[in-house]
Order: sequence, then C-alpha cells, then structure tokens
Amino acid sequence: AAMATETVVGGGKGAPPLRTVEELSEAIGFSWYQWRLFFFVGLCVAADSIEVNLLSFLSVEVTKDWHLKEVDEDTVAASVFMGEVLGCALFGLFADTHGRLPAFILGVAFVSVFGLFSAAAANLTQLLVLRFGVGMGIGGFTVPFDLLAESVPSRDRGLVLCALWSFWTFGSVALTVAATHCLRDEVGAGRGRDPLGWRWLTFFAAVPPLIALCGVPLVDESPAWLVARGRGGEAKVIILRAAATNSVHLDPNFEMAPKKTGDGSVGVAQLCTPGNWIRTLCLWALNLSTSFAYYGVVLFLPRLLGASSSDPYNFDALLLSCVGEVAGSALSCYLIQRLQRQTLLGWSLAMMAVSIPALLARGLPLWATVVAAVVARGAAMAASALTWIVTPEGYHTEVRATGHSWGNMMARAGALGATYWGGINMPELVKAGSYVLVALAGLAAAVALPDGVMHMAITGAGTRDRVPGKGARAGGSGGGGGERDVARRHGVDSVEGSEPTSALWREEGYGSTAG
Repeated sequence: AAMATETVVGGGKGAPPLRTVEELSEAIGFSWYQWRLFFFVGLCVAADSIEVNLLSFLSVEVTKDWHLKEVDEDTVAASVFMGEVLGCALFGLFADTHGRLPAFILGVAFVSVFGLFSAAAANLTQLLVLRFGVGMGIGGFTVPFDLLAESVPSRDRGLVLCALWSFWTFGSVALTVAATHCLRDEVGAGRGRDPLGWRWLTFFAAVPPLIALCGVPLVDESPAWLVARGRGGEAKVIILRAAATNSVHLDPNFEMAPKKTGDGSVGVAQLCTPGNWIRTLCLWALNLSTSFAYYGVVLFLPRLLGASSSDPYNFDALLLSCVGEVAGSALSCYLIQRLQRQTLLGWSLAMMAVSIPALLARGLPLWATVVAAVVARGAAMAASALTWIVTPEGYHTEVRATGHSWGNMMARAGALGATYWGGINMPELVKAGSYVLVALAGLAAAVALPDGVMHMAITGAGTRDRVPGKGARAGGSGGGGGERDVARRHGVDSVEGSEPTSALWREEGYGSTAG
C-alpha cells in the first residue's frame, strides 16, 4: 500500500463519538507503523522456517558426530515438534488472557535463548531438552501473526498476511545456503569437512529471533485486544501513536466503542460453542493436513533427492526446489485479493494430492523428482499460508489467539506424525496413498469451512467494500457516518447514534452476540 497521506477523522459536537478499532485502522491506513510490525513478525516467520529446515540437517549431522541410532535421529526432530505442541497449548491462552505483546516477547525469547544454547549442546540429552525449548517458543509464533492481523486495515489484511510468508521462503533459502557453507566438503570427498559444522549452523539459525527480540520496544499491544478487555483508554493512546507514525491526523475527541462478542470468557471451551464447533473442526483438519504434507516433503527432501560423496545433501537440487515456495507465495499474494480463501485452499490441496505421490515415486530421473518437489513445495506453501490466514479470521478477538494456537497445535501434531511416518519402510503405493488421503481430507475441510468473523466479501474485480480511509473525511455529529454509508451500500440498516452495527463490521462483533 502507498504511504498514507494526511487524513482527518472528525469528531462531533457534544459527547465524544464512539469509534471502532476497525474504523480507525481503516483511517490510519497501512504505512510505516504497520511496515515496522510486518518486519518483526516476518522475522518470527523466518525463524520458524529456519528451525524447521534446520532439522533435516541437524538430525543427520549429530547422528554422524555422536554415532546415534536411527530412532535417535528422528527423535531430535520430534523433540522440537513436541515442544511446539506444548507451546501452542499454552501461548494462545496466555495471549488471550495477558495480552499479545507479553506472549510475543516470551516466544521470541524462548527461540533465541534455547537456540543459541543448542549450538553448545554436549550430548543428545542436552540437545533434546534445548530443542524442546526452541519448539515451545515456536509454538507461540501464532501470536505475533495475530497481532499483525489485528493491526492491519481489513482491505489489506489478506494480501499482507499472505505476503508475510515470503519471510518463510527467505528462511528456507537462507538456511539452505548457510548449510551449504557449513556442511559441504571444501576440498573434495573424504578430505575434510568445513570446520564450521552443525554448531555454527545452529547458531546462525538463532539470529532472526534475536533481532526480533531486540525490536520488541518498537512493538505495541493490540488495540483490538485492549478494547475487548475493557481497556479502551490504552487502545486509544496506541491508535493515536500509530496515526502519528503514519502522518495521519486523528481528532483525539473520540472514545473507543466497546465490544459485544459474548461474555468475554477465555478458554478452549469457547472454540466448541454452537457457533464455533464446525469452524473449529474444519480449521483443525486443515492445519493437521497441510502441516503433515508440508513437513513430509521438507524433512525428507534431502534423502529423496539423493547425494554424492562430495555433496551429501545435493544442495543445488534443494535450492532449486525452493523455487516452488517462491512461486507458491507469489501466486497466493496475487490471487488472495481475487478469489475466496476456500477456493485457493481447495486448489492448493488438490495440487498437493497430485504432486506428492510423484515426488515419492522411485526410479524417476532427477529432473522429474526436482519438478515434483517444486510443485509439491509450492502447493504445500500456499496451503499452509492460507490456513494460517483463515484460522485467526475465524474467531473473535477474545479467543482469537487461543483458536489460532490450538489450530497450530493440530498442525504441529501433523508435523510430529510426519517425522516418523516418512521414515517408516512401507510399500511406495501405501505411503503415496496416505499423503493423497490427507490432502483430500484437507480439501473436504476447506469446502465445508464457514466464513470467518473477520471475513469480507469480495465485490467486483477483487475490490472490497470498506469505510472511508485515506483521503476521506469520516463521521459526523453522531460518529457513525462511515458505517451508515457502508451499511446502505450493503442494504443493511444502521442504528443512528454512536454504536456501529454495519454488517460489514460484524467481523469484530460490534453489536453482535456471536461467541
């Protein structure tokens, strides 16, 4: 989005008008304040990608150095995923109860500290404990993602959250390049390994979350969460600061509109209420299936692509396969403003069902395996990114972090299952068929998925209706002019006065009783 120009959102005479977080977010626009948050959240996404891709090298290298059994090799990767499962269970509840920012800080601190100490692990037990700690921190990385989702104007949310996954691709490529320098023989087969080794590679992997941790002073709490917790005054201060950062002038003569999205209860039980249980079931199925397929490809790709004595991981083919993630991410960013989320998810999962069996087929020439890897990684990348977008969009602010983190817990369970399932010796047809069934289960979940509470219908050629933003003057004496205009365009009645009830803004539950 272009840099915001100066905008005035006026107040009215008499009592200060009520403003919703979403209305003000539209007026502030997407500029320097959001770009800064985008960068730090992107580092968390990159760190997640780096740590995942690190597993495919780390487990092999420590097995060589410490002469471990094959089951220990898989357990190194499993320790991270087990930590992620616990982190997902805890961090979402913590973020909904105590705030997005404290959970953000704890998550990046866990990954940074435990990641750095992993590089100095002296034995398998130490490494497993430290990697478990890294996994716990990664399990909390849904919270920064949700913080960004709540800080971006609705008209830009899909594109911004999809573009965020370019950091995942960057992390995949960066880790593969770093592994090339740390692990490849420098002077030929059998003549000595690069002295950097896996410890330096593990150290480099901890750098992005460390940078994100240093940027925490520049990150604010989510105004949407503050309003939902009855702390509208604090939310107003942050919104005015964001407006100043974006060079947008907001008349401070307003109050934050309170939310009405239920009784304010926080907990996993809220995900299973009559209004949520179908959505939760579909989202959990999507998270599990897309993660099982993605990690089934990434973790075992170095083994599938073959190797030589001088290039033990076939780094050139691995780097080429990353093109699929670049293409999948770019195509998703282009299409998400033009097609419904469920449609994109369906096509991505269908491509996974076709490409993964081809990738697992034996006897194919290397070029065919690489092509299958490119398609599989691209489809899995798109499906995973879209799942991460529709999951937080499915829930109200009070339980959004819990809903996203528990959905992500299903994803990590899928990753944990893929860790062992991919390594089991079984007939090729059975293994390929299992991945096809998982992809088809995800496809069925995408078809059945209800619209989320943050959903905005696409109208025309990829445009979205919205309240006035940059270059507009919103509100009047009652403070609800923007909502009334939008409501009339949508054929929905709007209540006069200061309480917004437009159907467009049902996404955050103003005037709603949805759970």
